[in-house]
Amino acid sequence: MPKEKKSLCIFIHFFEKQYIPYYVGVFVSELAGFFDEVVLLSNERPLKTTPSLPNNVVIKFQQNKGYDFGRFYNFYSTISKEDYYRIACVNDSNVLVNSLANILKWENIVPFDFYGLIDSYEKPWFSTSSDNHHIQSHFLILHEKAIDLLENYFLSVEIDAFFNEKNPKLLRRKVIDKWEIGLSLFMKSNGLKIGYYLDSQKITKQFNIRKDSNISHVLYQELLTLGYPLMKKRAIFDQKTGFGNNEPKWKILIRKYGNPEWNTDALIEELDQLKNDYKQNKRTSFVNKFILHLQPKSIRLGENSGNDTVVND
Repeated sequence: MPKEKKSLCIFIHFFEKQYIPYYVGVFVSELAGFFDEVVLLSNERPLKTTPSLPNNVVIKFQQNKGYDFGRFYNFYSTISKEDYYRIACVNDSNVLVNSLANILKWENIVPFDFYGLIDSYEKPWFSTSSDNHHIQSHFLILHEKAIDLLENYFLSVEIDAFFNEKNPKLLRRKVIDKWEIGLSLFMKSNGLKIGYYLDSQKITKQFNIRKDSNISHVLYQELLTLGYPLMKKRAIFDQKTGFGNNEPKWKILIRKYGNPEWNTDALIEELDQLKNDYKQNKRTSFVNKFILHLQPKSIRLGENSGNDTVVND
């Protein structure tokens, strides 16, 4: 009798401190209700505490190489693909504020070979594709036909070029071009049926903004009103602080649209701290770049400096 196939969700997470953030625990715990197995892929570091997670969630550590593309590829290469009829790839760029139940209605998703939450027409200047319509890679679901094509996809993008790239900016562009955009185009070019929960073209028309806008960034409040349960962390972190004693908009939105059965106060408190850390890191980075810029060019480029470690801005 053939072995029954399972569903798997790979959740990609990066964090420098020695714990798993609360918002990540909330997200993977919710995912655990929709997949047989959930793997929380975290970057290598010692943890001072381990969160309490559902029994079907395991934490695995790996080197942070190749951004989401490299992280997914390295783990995917270790599993038996024939064991799974559905594989999802989710990352931690969003905060989950409410249940995924309305989104993950499998009867609506099963007809598609390759599925995501939001599509996009956004075209970066470095894109090598003429057609840039794609599913945003922060939440992807692959069914069996798409899983069967992954090996061919990996062969088509020259994996070594990603892992050998030392320049972070160039690596990020490669990942956006070949993974964020390229994976969708590869699936479509092979005749697979792709689908998405939110149709970005309909929404950009509804709110009268450019078709190639990233709606998860610019319309995060409007998406919540439409029942979308995620908020981009970047939208939270880049949001201006409220005037006087006014509560920031993102906190108001989480209180309004957050799941009443969850501890939204703990979520808001943690995000507030992470936002402060993010702002401090940006200030530190700006100051360091400014100081570096003031140095003589010979020092900045490592010329005659006697230092093997070259910092080049």
